[in-house]
Amino acid sequence: MINYIINHLRAFKLSMNQLSMQPITTFITFAVIGIALALPMGLYVLLQNVQTVAEGLHATAQISLYLNKHIKPSQTNKLLRKLKNDQEIANIRFISARDGLKELQQQYNFSNALSELHNNPLPDVVVVQPIKSLKTASQIKILLNRLKRLPRVYDAQLDFSWLKRLNAIINLGKHVVYALMLIFAFGVLLIVGNTIGLITQKYRDKIFVLQLLGATNRFIRRPFLYGGIIYGLLGGIVAWFLIDLTMWWLHNSINNLASLYGSQFHLQMLSSTSTLVLMFGGALLGYAGSWLAVGRHINMIDSR
Repeated sequence: MINYIINHLRAFKLSMNQLSMQPITTFITFAVIGIALALPMGLYVLLQNVQTVAEGLHATAQISLYLNKHIKPSQTNKLLRKLKNDQEIANIRFISARDGLKELQQQYNFSNALSELHNNPLPDVVVVQPIKSLKTASQIKILLNRLKRLPRVYDAQLDFSWLKRLNAIINLGKHVVYALMLIFAFGVLLIVGNTIGLITQKYRDKIFVLQLLGATNRFIRRPFLYGGIIYGLLGGIVAWFLIDLTMWWLHNSINNLASLYGSQFHLQMLSSTSTLVLMFGGALLGYAGSWLAVGRHINMIDSR
């Protein structure tokens, strides 16, 4: 076990020496990998913030229950008590036909036209606020259909079009982000593979001598694999720095915009879990890219 650890430490030291021999080229490679990782992960963080806003919009969805025209006050009170005790309803607001007519006159300045009416054409309305756990349009629609079947309720309405469009945009955004993650992950593989391949080509003669001395392919690969892991890990750190810097730069502007609309929304930064995924993903891509590159060059040397 001690020899195993010592061999890995030597391989790690050798890979660090290889990277330090060309600091400018190494730094540029880190930066390119970081940008390639930052673009899809930055879009992922942006999508998470959009989902947070969408959840807030879902929470503002309201259902309007239109009651029968000749409903009795006792029946109305019974219905209101039933709605208050409903576990899927957070809050209700009763608007009588008289209050509804007054509100219509004040908002749209229809006082002259409505004064000509002999009877109030508006029904009593109950505005229902669903609980926050009902976040999707399908969940709210189930509640809507259930409320439609209540006695003394002749219609219930909720505008689903904007909810459906919003959900469709979010789903499209998810697919775009996942596609970009795959594309840029492949790009990181090519970057690391090409970089490690050039380093391997530089040590081609030394690898050949090590093979003549009986070194295994695992022993030969080890320093280059550590180099790939370092490239991917430091590229992930660069990506984390770029994402947090961008979010910090946008933070005040977005929060000020949200406050103008009376929203308490605050821009979410890259979470600790996402940061770990970014670092581990970068290291894994670096390992995979170096493994493929070194394996190809070892096979080329073996075929000589």
